Amino acid sequence: MVTEKILTIGGSDILSGGGIQADLATYANYNLYAFMALTSIVTVKEDNFFVNSVDTKILKDQLESLENIEVSAIKIGLLPNKQILDLTADFLKNKNAPIILDPVIVFKENNDYEVSEIRDLFIEKLLPQATVITPNLIEAEILSNHKIKNMSDMKEVAKILYSFGPKNLVIKGGNRLEQDKAIDLFYDGEEFKILEKAILIKNNYGAGCTFASSIASNIAKGVDVYDSVRNAKEFVFQAIKNSNEYGVVQNYEC
Repeated sequence: MVTEKILTIGGSDILSGGGIQADLATYANYNLYAFMALTSIVTVKEDNFFVNSVDTKILKDQLESLENIEVSAIKIGLLPNKQILDLTADFLKNKNAPIILDPVIVFKENNDYEVSEIRDLFIEKLLPQATVITPNLIEAEILSNHKIKNMSDMKEVAKILYSFGPKNLVIKGGNRLEQDKAIDLFYDGEEFKILEKAILIKNNYGAGCTFASSIASNIAKGVDVYDSVRNAKEFVFQAIKNSNEYGVVQNYEC
């Protein structure tokens, strides 16, 4: 029986591996009732992808439709421009729910100035509201303005990101530190915790979106933050491991 409600704000992925499609599939696995607000539609042509932002009035209308709905967690995905980021940040100020922020700020439509502008807005308006942020290494480097080459760098960047206001963070290390392991770093301002899993090559597209939405799902169900992160890493690992050639998960439940 569905008891908890959850909200996702993000972009649509036409290939259904990431974005709100991945979020909704994850929420269904956790037996959550999901609401969504669409920020963009991603299309693919001739091996190139294109991020088509929704009109700001349409997003504003979506968010106003959701103002009076109480949810147990909110997951934020792709915010493709500063106007959409501003609208989302203002909406979150009036919601009393944990916020799980996947700071997707790197895609080919952005020039260097736009990336810098979006970075500054993330730091000013979104990170201070977040319960958990889940940047990958590139996003962590951009947000902190520091390079990450090893675990020591990762920990220093975690401290910088924590100083911007999120209550907790996970830096997704992928296999940059070790080729055969996916290594993530959790930090709550007091203690570092390292999470490791073997690298799985198949069907890992959208793993970051699924990881963040799994964290959000656990938190919506009352699990504490670190256990939510640990559960989410296991969920993603098992989902990839048990997927078929189309990326559909078989014989696995959270």
